[in-house]
Amino acid sequence: MQKVITINLNGNAYQLDEHGYDALRTYLDRAAAELGGNPDASEILRDIEQSVAEKCRRLLGPGKSVVTAAEIAQILREIGPVETGGGAPVPPSMTPAPPQPKRLYQIREGALVSGVANGLAAYFNVDPTIVRVAFVAAAVLEMANFDRPPLLAVGLYVLLVFLVPYAKTSEQRAAAQGASASLPYKLQNAVERVKARFDGLHHKMH
Repeated sequence: MQKVITINLNGNAYQLDEHGYDALRTYLDRAAAELGGNPDASEILRDIEQSVAEKCRRLLGPGKSVVTAAEIAQILREIGPVETGGGAPVPPSMTPAPPQPKRLYQIREGALVSGVANGLAAYFNVDPTIVRVAFVAAAVLEMANFDRPPLLAVGLYVLLVFLVPYAKTSEQRAAAQGASASLPYKLQNAVERVKARFDGLHHKMH
């Protein structure tokens, strides 16, 4: 019989088997120790927990309510270790994030209807209001020119609602913007930025 432990990750409850819980607890404790007095430690640890939560959520569903130790191990491998390292700090400008191709998603945050306009705005890097005005203008022009309901404009919108997926994870929301969603890269550079700042202060004081 396997013991199941319920944990809270960023406000959401998840069930892990005992060995999975031990592995995650050890990982988070080690990450906290590595970050030490880093002023961004709380934010970085929250990002880690959020990433773990999103990956756990994708593994659960009808008939499966417990994340196994093997699944936790895979999640932690994907996230990667949090290591401050001892080498010379690398300025962020010299280590750009690898480009990530943009993908079209519906974005619920701030949506008025379904999130199509938000998704198109993110994809084309414009204000969502511009996209909404464009849809309305297309509908008005269609009615004025063809003396009929705006079937094309409305039809296109409805088609996008059914064909374009929702951005449900941080990786997908980043892809909607064409940004990198690599958590290990984000963590490592957050550590390096702070280390570089404190090393600079140390040299100035000496």
